Amino acid sequence: MKIVLMILVICSLALPQDLPGWGFYGGVGMNNVKFSESGALTPKPLMGRLAGVSKGVMLGGLHLFVGAGFGQRGFKIEESGYIDINEDDLVFTDEGQGVSGSMKVETSMNYLDAWMVMPYPVGPGLAWAGPIAGIFLSGKMKIKLEIDLLEIPISQSEDIDEGPDDPEFGIIIGYSYPLPIMDGKLNLNGGYYLGLIEHDDITFNSIFAHLSYRL
Repeated sequence: MKIVLMILVICSLALPQDLPGWGFYGGVGMNNVKFSESGALTPKPLMGRLAGVSKGVMLGGLHLFVGAGFGQRGFKIEESGYIDINEDDLVFTDEGQGVSGSMKVETSMNYLDAWMVMPYPVGPGLAWAGPIAGIFLSGKMKIKLEIDLLEIPISQSEDIDEGPDDPEFGIIIGYSYPLPIMDGKLNLNGGYYLGLIEHDDITFNSIFAHLSYRL
């Protein structure tokens, strides 16, 4: 524990002593999930949005960035092949007879996020890492079914009013690069989000990028 605290103090001393003020950020993420159940379908990334505010603070002698905002989690599932009806569910198989088609299901969830990261100078910018927590707000599921015999695809959209029971919690790591415009107040940021809480056999993750402007 003493070693960890020493590393944090050294990282803090390496930073400029002037704390950044309020800032705004906005961008996109390629969101996905990991299924814990073996034999489950393979999820694919679904693009989502993120936006919020941030501020530099001093906590226990350490330089930190804290922020809060809107963030999305989600994923999509795509299936294709011969269609078989099994207990009122559509099942797609590689081998079969009769009708073939495809189905795409997109699930997007909106969260209110709060995060805190510790920055460290690396090259021209800052590397950072820290925890993030989120509370479910709302969501939407979109289903698109295409059957070869039908000329018009079947589409359906429904709201998700109840999300996971447990709050979301994870770790974010990334890098901020100051752009050579607007007196260095505009930064290009990229990072990775790893969810640590399992919700109904799924764990969230995301690769994201956004622009931030500091006042």
